[in-house]
Amino acid sequence: MAGFAFDSRPLPSFGREVAFDLAQPLDEAQQQALRDLLYGNGLLVFRNQSLSDADQTRVLGHFGRVLVEEGGHREISVDGNLGNCALIFHSDLAFTPEPFKLLSLYGIDVDDGATSTLFASGSEAFAKLPAALRRRVETIAVATVIPPSQTERAVTYETPDFLPQITGPAVIAHPVSGRKFLNVFEMQTSRVEGLPPAESEALLQELFGYLYAPDNVCEHVWHKGDLVIWDNLAVQHGRRDQQATARRRLRRIAVADKTFFQLCPQFASDDPRILAWGSGAKLMVA
Repeated sequence: MAGFAFDSRPLPSFGREVAFDLAQPLDEAQQQALRDLLYGNGLLVFRNQSLSDADQTRVLGHFGRVLVEEGGHREISVDGNLGNCALIFHSDLAFTPEPFKLLSLYGIDVDDGATSTLFASGSEAFAKLPAALRRRVETIAVATVIPPSQTERAVTYETPDFLPQITGPAVIAHPVSGRKFLNVFEMQTSRVEGLPPAESEALLQELFGYLYAPDNVCEHVWHKGDLVIWDNLAVQHGRRDQQATARRRLRRIAVADKTFFQLCPQFASDDPRILAWGSGAKLMVA
């Protein structure tokens, strides 16, 4: 089968902007080219789209199982889920054994040019580390936990046992591309295993310096009809405060095998702590 190449151009720092109408079906060659482009770059932006929920679901389905259970399809707006608070850098469900694989946001109704989403590449950051630091972080493990707050770095060195959390390597080879990426998160990583608190936090802050350096962050400024797709494993996301924003309705659809509540059975879907946390409040852990 003949290959296919999308018309695309590089975004600042990393990722590609792609000129293609995703309302039309993709043939097998186009589907493979889309996967290659996403996993090769981590972040794709499509402008001037007119996509229904079914269209967006179809596109994401070219990458794997689209999450249709609770939390899979939802709107994110200034008067709804997550409200208008800032979100520091994170990957969705990084504190579980099965983080979401891919995420997408589609601009349903936004004030053009008024708000943005920030993306940071764990792959690009790892590649930029000095050789000695790269060797060091490849040998360490980190603890990643559901954070008490999504608006500030509030995780502590010691974490309550009942909170969803996981210990894993600080550097991971991507399951599709094989490219190594930093598996540490401003919002969710609480400590480096085996190091005392001060040394642990100092090392994490050093890594955050590479992850969130201006030349490693891509800012997507929203316009109606934008679709952004990113690799939730190797690319982190965040946003600034939205309090001055009147309109920002985005449709989020994820590629994943399990929902938050399937991965975190200690919380119920009506747990007031999680409902409050999902709106940007602090998770009460006392």
